[in-house]
Amino acid sequence: MRKLSVVILSLFMMVLSFATTIKGKVIKVADGDTITILKENGDKTRVRFYGIDAPEKKQDYGIKSLDVLKKLIDKKEVEIDVKDKDQYGRIVGIVYNNGMNVNLYMLETGNAWWYKQYSKHNAEFRVAEEKAKLEKLGLWKENNPTPPWVYRKMRKK
Repeated sequence: MRKLSVVILSLFMMVLSFATTIKGKVIKVADGDTITILKENGDKTRVRFYGIDAPEKKQDYGIKSLDVLKKLIDKKEVEIDVKDKDQYGRIVGIVYNNGMNVNLYMLETGNAWWYKQYSKHNAEFRVAEEKAKLEKLGLWKENNPTPPWVYRKMRKK
């Protein structure tokens, strides 16, 4: 019984460790869904945007997506609602700038795909992508744009 209590407490602490918000200044925009921030304590932290997947830089529309995000938040203060940590050790979260959900903005403007695999229950993201498709915004100007997860898989072969 004692071991079970320790396991449950450990799991609870792990969940709490991700239920957090971090703040910092954007010092690098790597692509349309990954940034590096400088936190108030001087630590640099890479952040992957939760629930979206932007085109890779070498992919069609990749540089445009990067540029949109750069103009929006480069050198600006952001707040990240931490959701998880990915396999590369990056924080995964929703990025806010002056109260605006930047992840959602990238979807609404057609600069990223809704990453259903990791946020399948996020109706707000689903609706934003559908609307951008209907209005042929950003990457949706193309008839059949290649999703980044398909592009990455093709490049591995």
